[in-house]
Amino acid sequence: MKNPKRGILISLTPYEKRIAIMEDGELAELVVEGVSSNRVLGNIYKGVVQKVLPGLKAAFIDIGLEKAGFLHQDDAVDRNILLAREFGDDDEDNRGGQELAIDQILKEGQQIMVQVIKEPISTKGARLTTHLSFAGRFLVCMPNTNFIGVSKKERDSQKRREFKKIVRHLKARDVGYIVRTNGLGESESEIEKQMRTLESKWDACKANFDNQPAETCIHQESDSIETTIREYFGDNTDYVYIDDKNEYEVMRDYLKELSPDKLDKVKLWSSNESLFEFFKIEDDYERTLSRTVRLSRGGNLVIEQTEAMVSIDINTGPKVHGKDQAKNILETNLDACNEIAKQLRLRDIGGLVIIDFIDMNTDEDREIVNTEFKKAIRKDKAPISFLPISMFGLMEVTRKRVRANLMTEKTTKCPTCGGAGHIYTLETTISLIDRWLARANRMGRRKRFTLQIATPIVQILTESYGRYFHFLEHKHGVKLDLVEDEAATLNQFSFLDPATGEDITEQYSFN
Repeated sequence: MKNPKRGILISLTPYEKRIAIMEDGELAELVVEGVSSNRVLGNIYKGVVQKVLPGLKAAFIDIGLEKAGFLHQDDAVDRNILLAREFGDDDEDNRGGQELAIDQILKEGQQIMVQVIKEPISTKGARLTTHLSFAGRFLVCMPNTNFIGVSKKERDSQKRREFKKIVRHLKARDVGYIVRTNGLGESESEIEKQMRTLESKWDACKANFDNQPAETCIHQESDSIETTIREYFGDNTDYVYIDDKNEYEVMRDYLKELSPDKLDKVKLWSSNESLFEFFKIEDDYERTLSRTVRLSRGGNLVIEQTEAMVSIDINTGPKVHGKDQAKNILETNLDACNEIAKQLRLRDIGGLVIIDFIDMNTDEDREIVNTEFKKAIRKDKAPISFLPISMFGLMEVTRKRVRANLMTEKTTKCPTCGGAGHIYTLETTISLIDRWLARANRMGRRKRFTLQIATPIVQILTESYGRYFHFLEHKHGVKLDLVEDEAATLNQFSFLDPATGEDITEQYSFN
């Protein structure tokens, strides 16, 4: 597959950092971080084993964050067998030693060095590994292993052996390496130069582990801008625009060491027009925060996020009711494949994703959609897999996620609906008030309350000569003083003690 022409846009404001990856002129990936974002991905900590759970093949590690990190047994065992399986050659011995159980590897109270491989998300702590790594543009340094691997993109076995010989000769004794695709064309001196940089990070990490207290960060990963340049900046990069002068100078200093021959590709954006507005990214950014996404030929996607999964429903446009209904349905589903693949990357959606395609009548049409989806996700750098469309029109997709997705990062739970996406009707709210009064009548002896409610509820209670209002007073044998609260939400009500003004709602609440 031909590599797309790439551009990188970096925009900084006092409240936000945004990085856009452009491929062939279109937005392909988007990273947005607030100034308060506490990014821990890639950080290394001096952790303490809090609990070992052999039944789950896992342990919880205290690393000083709000929630303990999760360490699976696979991320704690000898990594050589895993490395050989992924990066080794067929003529090498890829067998490993006997697998040990988690309670044979770790003990409660033990201090260990762990790295964050997945950000804390929602109620879950960070995902951790003992398989440490320091990534450079050409190499990945892996402490505590002697393994040497070469990117599978290098298919010439002789060249692979030569790379391994060079790396083995230059490296330190207690580290292994993987030569990345970007490093296949680099000289021996460049390889050695990056080795020394990566190994100095490992030496500093070991010293910090010995000298710093437990539950502290002993190595902080590069920021998101440096990581983006390291991962995406290459021969097929046409331009890098930065709209902040200080960051522009920092980036140039970084690239003087990394790729001095490509410095001319980095440019300071000095136009009065917004960088993201000029490249027409703002509309795409807005769509990534929307529940509904329109498709190019009609129809739309409805993207719902829950704790367990993300569901994507595909809806038809008005054209589906024409004569050639099967053709229109197929076209809408094909449009959806490409838009879904794009939204998965832009929003960085991970975990389980269920896609509800519009029902198709033939196996041939379903296979066309399966093929189109497979083609659409090829550009995604995150590990992603899917099952063909089932008899119910559903496709199951799994995508690896390492940080909180854009919706989680840039939105907060609605204080009115509590994240449910729905609120009670006004009649239901009145019913809740009725139930509260019944509970208060049963559990207490109060006969007078001040009821503080939103304007629409006041209107319903007092319309038709106060029919609902008098019903509540008569039913519960109480006197109600209504207070209109313009700041209250539609579902919100408060009961106050009329004598003291004390809020007593929680005393008789059902929560």
